[in-house]
Amino acid sequence: MTTETQAPATATEARAQIDALTTNAEFGSKLLSGDVAATQQWNDLHSALGKGGDEVDRAMRGEILGADTIPDSESKRLAEGASWLRTLGLSDGVVREALEGAGVSKEEYRMVSDWKSRHMADPVFSKRFLSNEAEAVRLMTTANVVIAGGIKGERKGF
Repeated sequence: MTTETQAPATATEARAQIDALTTNAEFGSKLLSGDVAATQQWNDLHSALGKGGDEVDRAMRGEILGADTIPDSESKRLAEGASWLRTLGLSDGVVREALEGAGVSKEEYRMVSDWKSRHMADPVFSKRFLSNEAEAVRLMTTANVVIAGGIKGERKGF
Protein backbone atom coordinates (compact mmCIF):
# COMPACT_ATOMS: atom_id res chain seq x y z
CA MET A 1 0.00 0.00 0.00
CA THR A 2 1.39 3.39 -0.97
CA THR A 3 0.93 6.54 1.06
CA GLU A 4 2.02 8.84 -1.74
CA THR A 5 -0.62 11.39 -2.62
CA GLN A 6 -0.86 14.13 -5.20
CA ALA A 7 0.26 17.57 -4.01
CA PRO A 8 -2.78 19.53 -2.80
CA ALA A 9 -3.92 22.53 -4.82
CA THR A 10 -5.73 24.11 -1.86
CA ALA A 11 -5.60 24.08 1.91
CA THR A 12 -8.88 22.15 1.92
CA GLU A 13 -7.24 19.38 -0.12
CA ALA A 14 -4.23 19.41 2.21
CA ARG A 15 -6.51 19.08 5.23
CA ALA A 16 -8.34 16.13 3.59
CA GLN A 17 -5.02 14.38 2.88
CA ILE A 18 -3.78 14.99 6.43
CA ASP A 19 -7.02 13.61 7.84
CA ALA A 20 -6.68 10.50 5.65
CA LEU A 21 -3.05 9.97 6.68
CA THR A 22 -3.87 10.20 10.39
CA THR A 23 -6.02 7.08 10.03
CA ASN A 24 -3.39 5.20 8.01
CA ALA A 25 -1.46 2.94 10.42
CA GLU A 26 1.31 2.21 7.91
CA PHE A 27 1.94 5.91 7.32
CA GLY A 28 1.79 6.60 11.07
CA SER A 29 4.46 4.00 11.75
CA LYS A 30 6.72 5.45 9.07
CA LEU A 31 6.23 8.98 10.36
CA LEU A 32 6.93 8.03 13.97
CA SER A 33 10.01 6.02 13.01
CA GLY A 34 11.49 9.06 11.25
CA ASP A 35 11.01 7.92 7.65
CA VAL A 36 12.32 10.81 5.53
CA ALA A 37 9.70 10.56 2.77
CA ALA A 38 6.81 10.33 5.24
CA THR A 39 8.14 13.26 7.25
CA GLN A 40 8.58 15.34 4.09
CA GLN A 41 5.05 14.51 2.92
CA TRP A 42 3.63 15.40 6.36
CA ASN A 43 5.53 18.71 6.45
CA ASP A 44 4.57 19.59 2.88
CA LEU A 45 0.90 19.01 3.60
CA HIS A 46 1.01 21.18 6.70
CA SER A 47 2.86 23.84 4.74
CA ALA A 48 0.09 23.85 2.15
CA LEU A 49 -2.46 24.71 4.85
CA GLY A 50 -1.19 28.29 5.01
CA LYS A 51 -0.74 29.10 1.34
CA GLY A 52 -2.73 30.86 -1.34
CA GLY A 53 -6.15 32.40 -1.29
CA ASP A 54 -7.24 29.95 1.37
CA GLU A 55 -5.27 31.99 3.89
CA VAL A 56 -7.41 35.05 3.15
CA ASP A 57 -10.59 32.95 3.18
CA ARG A 58 -9.69 31.65 6.66
CA ALA A 59 -8.96 35.17 7.86
CA MET A 60 -12.30 36.36 6.51
CA ARG A 61 -13.97 33.59 8.58
CA GLY A 62 -11.91 34.55 11.65
CA GLU A 63 -10.01 31.25 11.69
CA ILE A 64 -6.48 31.16 13.06
CA LEU A 65 -4.13 28.29 12.21
CA GLY A 66 -2.76 26.56 15.25
CA ALA A 67 -5.29 28.24 17.54
CA ASP A 68 -5.45 25.00 19.53
CA THR A 69 -1.66 25.03 20.08
CA ILE A 70 0.68 27.90 19.19
CA PRO A 71 -1.19 30.31 16.90
CA ASP A 72 0.40 31.13 13.57
CA SER A 73 1.28 34.84 13.75
CA GLU A 74 0.45 35.62 10.11
CA SER A 75 -2.89 33.84 10.35
CA LYS A 76 -3.68 35.71 13.57
CA ARG A 77 -2.67 39.07 12.07
CA LEU A 78 -4.89 38.56 9.02
CA ALA A 79 -7.90 37.39 11.02
CA GLU A 80 -7.64 40.25 13.51
CA GLY A 81 -7.11 42.72 10.65
CA ALA A 82 -10.27 41.48 8.94
CA SER A 83 -12.23 41.80 12.17
CA TRP A 84 -10.95 45.33 12.84
CA LEU A 85 -11.67 46.54 9.30
CA ARG A 86 -15.21 45.19 9.58
CA THR A 87 -15.72 47.09 12.85
CA LEU A 88 -14.93 50.25 10.89
CA GLY A 89 -17.79 49.43 8.55
CA LEU A 90 -15.77 48.25 5.55
CA SER A 91 -17.47 45.80 3.22
CA ASP A 92 -16.15 42.26 2.84
CA GLY A 93 -14.93 43.19 -0.64
CA VAL A 94 -12.77 46.01 0.71
CA VAL A 95 -11.57 43.82 3.60
CA ARG A 96 -10.57 41.08 1.14
CA GLU A 97 -8.78 43.66 -1.03
CA ALA A 98 -6.86 44.87 2.03
CA LEU A 99 -5.81 41.36 3.03
CA GLU A 100 -4.81 40.30 -0.48
CA GLY A 101 -2.98 43.54 -1.26
CA ALA A 102 -3.15 42.82 -5.01
CA GLY A 103 -3.32 46.47 -6.03
CA VAL A 104 -5.55 48.39 -8.42
CA SER A 105 -5.22 50.00 -11.85
CA LYS A 106 -3.15 53.19 -12.20
CA GLU A 107 -6.34 55.13 -12.92
CA GLU A 108 -8.13 53.86 -9.81
CA TYR A 109 -5.04 54.52 -7.71
CA ARG A 110 -4.81 58.09 -9.03
CA MET A 111 -8.52 58.73 -8.49
CA VAL A 112 -8.41 57.49 -4.89
CA SER A 113 -5.21 59.43 -4.15
CA ASP A 114 -6.81 62.59 -5.54
CA TRP A 115 -9.99 61.94 -3.52
CA LYS A 116 -7.95 61.56 -0.34
CA SER A 117 -5.97 64.76 -0.99
CA ARG A 118 -9.15 66.77 -1.67
CA HIS A 119 -10.91 65.45 1.42
CA MET A 120 -7.96 65.92 3.75
CA ALA A 121 -7.73 69.53 2.53
CA ASP A 122 -11.45 70.01 3.22
CA PRO A 123 -11.73 71.40 6.79
CA VAL A 124 -15.26 70.03 7.26
CA PHE A 125 -14.29 66.49 6.26
CA SER A 126 -10.98 66.66 8.16
CA LYS A 127 -12.80 67.68 11.31
CA ARG A 128 -15.25 64.78 10.90
CA PHE A 129 -12.40 62.34 10.27
CA LEU A 130 -10.22 63.59 13.12
CA SER A 131 -13.17 63.51 15.52
CA ASN A 132 -13.56 59.81 14.64
CA GLU A 133 -16.95 60.12 12.92
CA ALA A 134 -17.74 56.60 11.71
CA GLU A 135 -18.59 57.43 8.07
CA ALA A 136 -15.54 59.66 7.60
CA VAL A 137 -13.27 56.99 9.14
CA ARG A 138 -14.83 54.32 6.90
CA LEU A 139 -14.27 56.41 3.77
CA MET A 140 -10.69 57.32 4.67
CA THR A 141 -9.84 53.74 5.63
CA THR A 142 -11.25 52.49 2.33
CA ALA A 143 -9.05 55.01 0.49
CA ASN A 144 -6.04 53.95 2.55
CA VAL A 145 -6.66 50.28 1.68
CA VAL A 146 -6.50 51.15 -2.02
CA ILE A 147 -3.42 53.34 -1.62
CA ALA A 148 -1.61 50.79 0.57
CA GLY A 149 -2.31 48.05 -2.00
CA GLY A 150 -0.57 50.12 -4.65
CA ILE A 151 -0.79 49.72 -8.38
CA LYS A 152 -1.33 46.19 -9.63
CA GLY A 153 1.87 44.72 -11.03
CA GLU A 154 4.17 47.38 -9.60
CA ARG A 155 6.63 46.69 -6.86
CA LYS A 156 5.62 47.85 -3.38
CA GLY A 157 7.80 48.80 -0.47
CA PHE A 158 11.07 50.59 -0.10
